[in-house]
Amino acid sequence: MRYRPRWTLLTFGALVVLALFTFPTWRTLFMRPAESLPFPLTSAERRQVLLRLPNREMAATMYFSSLTAQPVPTEQQPAPVPPDAQVILTARFAELDALRSARGTVTFYRLIDDSVLLRFDDFEVTNAPQLAVYLSSNEAPQSVQELGGIVPEFPVGELVGTFGSQQFVIPRELRLERYRSVVIVSEGLQLIYGIARLR
Repeated sequence: MRYRPRWTLLTFGALVVLALFTFPTWRTLFMRPAESLPFPLTSAERRQVLLRLPNREMAATMYFSSLTAQPVPTEQQPAPVPPDAQVILTARFAELDALRSARGTVTFYRLIDDSVLLRFDDFEVTNAPQLAVYLSSNEAPQSVQELGGIVPEFPVGELVGTFGSQQFVIPRELRLERYRSVVIVSEGLQLIYGIARLR
């Protein structure tokens, strides 16, 4: 009878040691399931835009694309505009929503040989699959189907990066006065990512 407290103490100690060694196994019984936050690496505003999209596959593509940015490669950065170039039109990109956003200045220049340059400066756009530039006769198209109108849209070219200056050559025979906006389109998603209204 006099050894009972000693055995009780040893048994208790053994149970404590056993509990510590098996803790990783049984601790999940006492944990509440963690709530997984959709689109965790983006802002709350962008998350709301993505959650409102009916197509989950498109939302996932937009999310993962938006996590990266592609600078214009050094060898594709445009040369400075010649000093004798004449400014024809200017505009600025406006944000469409928290996810589809383009910023920067759009300028059309007429060069001394009568060719036309379209140039983006201080430019940045949310990354998306196959971003391309179009001229649209619609001032504010809401979808790719609205790019054309009385005058069909004109495909200017593909973006070479999501930020940095870029420029494109416009055919001199193209009548610019027929177009009302410069539009950035994700051809992979068939979504508009930026609009600059020409005034």
